[in-house]
Amino acid sequence: MTMRRRSSSPTMKDIASRANVSVGTVSRVLNRHEDVDLDLRERVETAARKLGYRLSARTRSVVQTKAGIIGLILFNDFGLSPAQALLLLGVEEYCSSAGYHLLFVRHRYAPSAPAASLDLPPVMQTPGLADCIIMAGTLHENTLATFERHGLNYVALANHTMDVPKGSARRHFVEYDDLTGCCEATCYLGQLGHKDIWYIGDASRPWHRNRFRGYSRAIAEMGLDPHVHTIALSDDEFENGQAAVVHILEQGWPITAILAGSDELAYGAREGLRQHRREVPKDVSLVGFENERGRARGSNLTSVFVDMAEVGRQLAKAAIAQIEDREKAGPTVVVPTQLVKRSTCRPIRKEDQMML
Repeated sequence: MTMRRRSSSPTMKDIASRANVSVGTVSRVLNRHEDVDLDLRERVETAARKLGYRLSARTRSVVQTKAGIIGLILFNDFGLSPAQALLLLGVEEYCSSAGYHLLFVRHRYAPSAPAASLDLPPVMQTPGLADCIIMAGTLHENTLATFERHGLNYVALANHTMDVPKGSARRHFVEYDDLTGCCEATCYLGQLGHKDIWYIGDASRPWHRNRFRGYSRAIAEMGLDPHVHTIALSDDEFENGQAAVVHILEQGWPITAILAGSDELAYGAREGLRQHRREVPKDVSLVGFENERGRARGSNLTSVFVDMAEVGRQLAKAAIAQIEDREKAGPTVVVPTQLVKRSTCRPIRKEDQMML
């Protein structure tokens, strides 16, 4: 016996096809945006009624008023690092203090797909569920364009974008100043007398972009030759740092200092040095990024500190501000970084006194 599958409710694509409009127009109508032509609005609502599209009582109420919900979507990054966990806590803290609830989901998409072919994350296909979305993870231009096509409010973490242009009236960004932080860390190693300073990172991760640029700027200002290892030999950052250092040492390349693009990479680098009987900081000085203070294996690590909880609070603040005035995109909010000096760095010069 053949069983008939229960038909599902019509989607925004079905309504768009019936009304001969874009999915973005349907989304704006169902979310009660005011920037929709009256004729288009009537066509969409008529098509929705004919298709039997019904909003639940809760959804009907939230599209007419603010839902009081901020969404945080982590794109194409299904792990949750310590830094991302702190960011999540900061967002939740600010939302709670402002009377908003937080909705957290993860979503995967194809980076090379045209924006017109991308669907919204499933959670966003319910009209009016969230007033604004905070976007983090790995963000490409097509993702932001998809949200704009659907007329959705969003704020993006700029450090997680892959060369996304910021020159749009609808684009809101928050970023932390990793470029300056890594530039300062590299100059610090130079002041300690190091000339063979390596940068270890992962070029496939967008947040390593500015960190590498900061290193490169400082190296150029000091007139030194750059030494770079940005190929991810492992998906695990600890193993990647370890493998990178082992490769450098096996090639016989000179190395007296390392700036790692994350603390986890730095921990791995230290293990690779230990395996080759190189001590930190006696033989190689080591600097990380993120300042994961309190870890048993890395609590003495010199690191560039970024307050990820504060980054989260600024993202939530920007999201709520956009809800109040969605058409006005303020300037990018920049959270500063700070170099925290500990015992994994030492001078290689013999002067008794050094001004650092």
